[in-house]
Amino acid sequence: MVITGDILLADRCLKKGATVIGHNGKLFTAASIGGAIATRAIMADLRAGGDVVGGPAPFAKADRSRFLQALDAALVRSDRASELPGPRPAFSRLSREQIR
Repeated sequence: MVITGDILLADRCLKKGATVIGHNGKLFTAASIGGAIATRAIMADLRAGGDVVGGPAPFAKADRSRFLQALDAALVRSDRASELPGPRPAFSRLSREQIR
């Protein structure tokens, strides 16, 4: 499981098979990461042109709640997977080189 606000890192981790949760509780999936990358690129272009100033909204109580719910759900899924018969899933830390 990876928790990050870095969309490109989230993409690399998803490709390695990790569960990825954003720092605001948004679960990144193979289906959602493409849109997040596209939005990131559009916003970068707008900022480069001087059209958009500022950044993301401040971290709110709703973000904290969404994050805690997503984290709990991911841990429950992981725990249930470990209770299944057969080989247990392998959990390991990915190094920066493995993610690239």
